[in-house]
Amino acid sequence: MNAIHEFLLVNPLLQTGLDIISVTIPLAALLAFAGMGFMSGTARILSLTRRRSSYDKCARQLALLGLILGWLLLIGGRVWIFFTQAGYTPDSLPSFLVEMSWILLSLAVLISSLYYTLWKALKNMPVLHVTLGMLSGVQGCVAVVATLAAARFLAAFAHPDAAAMTLADIFPAAWSAPLWSALCYTLPLILAMPAAFGALWLLLRRKHDDFGRDHYNTMIPWCAGWARNAWCLLWLLLLVSSGLQIWLHWQDGVFSAQDAIVESSRLLLWLIPVLLWTMVRRSAIALRHKLTLLAALLIAVGFMLPYYLEATSI
Repeated sequence: MNAIHEFLLVNPLLQTGLDIISVTIPLAALLAFAGMGFMSGTARILSLTRRRSSYDKCARQLALLGLILGWLLLIGGRVWIFFTQAGYTPDSLPSFLVEMSWILLSLAVLISSLYYTLWKALKNMPVLHVTLGMLSGVQGCVAVVATLAAARFLAAFAHPDAAAMTLADIFPAAWSAPLWSALCYTLPLILAMPAAFGALWLLLRRKHDDFGRDHYNTMIPWCAGWARNAWCLLWLLLLVSSGLQIWLHWQDGVFSAQDAIVESSRLLLWLIPVLLWTMVRRSAIALRHKLTLLAALLIAVGFMLPYYLEATSI
């Protein structure tokens, strides 16, 4: 471990890259897991209302993905806590918040496990089964909020002025604070990320779950359309947030042409996933869009970095 630490010290770019990956991928997986119950439950409902078995098959495939993501997060989170929380006393506030977020996540994973395991047992009780799936999504959302709150408190405790900080400093009431922008993005991300992961997951499951080309050429565009719609909502919130920031800078007299270019480039970058998912949604042969779905997912995962920085900005 010491050798790895020394190697990273002399390679700061590699250290930065690993830090970014350690934030973006787990956070994207957490948001995807949190929303997977909603998406799978909706597909289960559509299988009944539209009388199409493809939606039921898709719902189970998505439930399996949620189960895998949940257990990976649960195990990975426990390992992370073991190695990183050694510097805190067991009764300290950071340790308590981290442990609580892990416990809330474990409850969400437990409900998600029941949802998937009882699929056949509750086949004739669809209302109860869908409710179980939706409950896993609700508990997943609670776990997301708890995790972000814990991350924000950890950032506050690591701040140079931590001793003088109050609760009002950690959770400022000013509407222009980055924290509130991040909170506005949370719900669209909880809806978009499971669809972003799910569309690619269905494509990768093609050989293992041989449900026929028609199933995948119908369900992959459905997932892509779900991701596109949720990301459109996110992008509109980004547009509003950028407009407010420009207005504030304009009032202060510090807005420049360079600021305009940066804001425009940022908005155009985060619009790319919408265009990619729209291509898949309108395609008659969605199975040919593996690289398109992968590119859209990678860009969406990349958004986790500014989202996390705003959520933990003190």
